[in-house]
Amino acid sequence: MQRLVLFGRSPRAGRVKTRLVPSLGVAGTLALYRAFLLDQLRLLHGFRSTCTLELCLDGKLAPDAELASALGQARLTVQGPGDLGQRMLRCFRRAARAGSRATVIVGADAPTLPVSIVASAFARLATGCPAVLAPAADGGYVLLGLARPEPALFREVPWGGPEVARITAERARAAGVALERLAPWYDVDDSSGLVRLRDELAKPSGRERAPATARALDRLDAAARPVV
Repeated sequence: MQRLVLFGRSPRAGRVKTRLVPSLGVAGTLALYRAFLLDQLRLLHGFRSTCTLELCLDGKLAPDAELASALGQARLTVQGPGDLGQRMLRCFRRAARAGSRATVIVGADAPTLPVSIVASAFARLATGCPAVLAPAADGGYVLLGLARPEPALFREVPWGGPEVARITAERARAAGVALERLAPWYDVDDSSGLVRLRDELAKPSGRERAPATARALDRLDAAARPVV
């Protein structure tokens, strides 16, 4: 059995993507993050024939008909206490106890993450690679996949900083865990990520991958235009 997990925050005003608030406002940032979740849930369901699916949030999901519908077959879980590493490790351990032999976690803030990178993660794990990581442009990572829980990868990592991927690789080497780097991608945390997202969504392929995100940005852009 394999498991694909979407890891993110419960969509609450003022609690998500706060570095985007100066550009989009609190309500606009929340609307965009909800769109991220919708597009990443769509990504998950593309793997429903080969994986069990899970949406793991930092808190309860507030009643929301659209998101509840988008969950589909995905199980909704809560991350629990601790830093990011402790919460991810808990998620990997839960999947292993349920019988998963290959678990991949993707972040909610990479709404255009290519399906090919996720497929590659499972393919590498299936060939015996114990760990895979897709680095992010900001020094973190947008995907982590493990054949089994590896606590060493989550110890004393400066979460949220620019050295997360590098230090995770160091932890893996020190523990004797062969960690394979996949193709890099980017997440949308700040204005530079937003610029790259806009550029990508200007292309048909980008809008096809992340239609909810494209619609949300279209609405935000339309609302920001001056009335002539």
